Amino acid sequence: MNNSAQVPDHKQRSPIRRWVHEHRSRISLALRVLTAVILMGIVISLLGGNWDEFIDVDWRLIAVAYGLVMLSTVVKALRWSLLVRQSRMEVSFWHLLGTYLVGAFFSTVLPTSVGGDAVRAVDTANHTGRPADATLSVLIERGIGLLVVVGSGSIFALFLEPGKVPAIFLLVVHLMFVGGLVGLVLLWRGWFMDPIAATLTRLHLNKQEQQVRRMQRALSGHLGRPGVLLGILLLSVIAHALTIAATYIVLDAVTDPIPLVAFVPMVALTTVAELLPISVAAVGVKESAYVFFLGLVNVGSTNATVVALIMRGLTLGRALVGGVVFFVRQSRRKEEREGSPPPPNKPASAHRAEEERPPSLEQMEMATSGDFVPDEWPIQLPTP
Repeated sequence: MNNSAQVPDHKQRSPIRRWVHEHRSRISLALRVLTAVILMGIVISLLGGNWDEFIDVDWRLIAVAYGLVMLSTVVKALRWSLLVRQSRMEVSFWHLLGTYLVGAFFSTVLPTSVGGDAVRAVDTANHTGRPADATLSVLIERGIGLLVVVGSGSIFALFLEPGKVPAIFLLVVHLMFVGGLVGLVLLWRGWFMDPIAATLTRLHLNKQEQQVRRMQRALSGHLGRPGVLLGILLLSVIAHALTIAATYIVLDAVTDPIPLVAFVPMVALTTVAELLPISVAAVGVKESAYVFFLGLVNVGSTNATVVALIMRGLTLGRALVGGVVFFVRQSRRKEEREGSPPPPNKPASAHRAEEERPPSLEQMEMATSGDFVPDEWPIQLPTP
């Protein structure tokens, strides 16, 4: 008998490969942080030391743009609440809005592998005791929102002057939109699910096959009512339109505005470029996309850089509001724990209930890195 065949795969790896496997989440995070630093450094260098450009900015318009960014967040939280209500989870809209802001804080400010979506899922699961429904509501809300963003980029790209934007990028945008739309319809209606599941099984992707089936059942349940789906799509369009309007106002505050018909496609494509998972919170990627796409419509690199940095500042401003919400909640929970009497000896049933609590943030961090996925969570959250 060949004894080497009985040695686990991770034991057969070289020390370097084993170390990389064990620390892959931290390595990925470090690479994304490095990418963010390099790209942001390149963007800032385009200013050429012309920091006086910020003096001429109409900061009253920037305040208006910040209001639109916050209003967009309110609309996104309302979009999420439709799914939460559809699942009959007892969570108020104001709590969901606060959680959405906390998620923005984690995604934007903290260099961690726990993204805002994971934080939202954990908080809602802890609040309702229903981790599966909480996770699915977050993923479906985020997925449809991203589909609308990509769709706007794909649709507006059809009206661009030929050769204005690299054809390969436009092709990727169109494929993302069509693929996302087809995937959503297939999961929603359940078409061809058996052949897809059989293919995944033949490829020994049993866990993925179970995840696809659970997602399909969830989508059918969440979006079985056309009114809910229509409401989510409508709110997604409104939220995206508010973001585009905020960016246009920032451009107007920095320099002479360009025609709206030329501006909207470029911002839509910039938003799509932000989805590239190569840096933390799209730092550097978002700014580089602004400089590139606005440059295609004759916005100078200096002005485009100022616009990009101000938009980053608005994003940080929203995240800091989420940070305040997070620390206020933490303080209240600490006061509640300190003011409550010590718990009595727990019976066996209480111990079982405690073991069945939704996963903690630390567990969620392991879930996003692929090291831990509790049985009750229907799918594994992707690393943001």
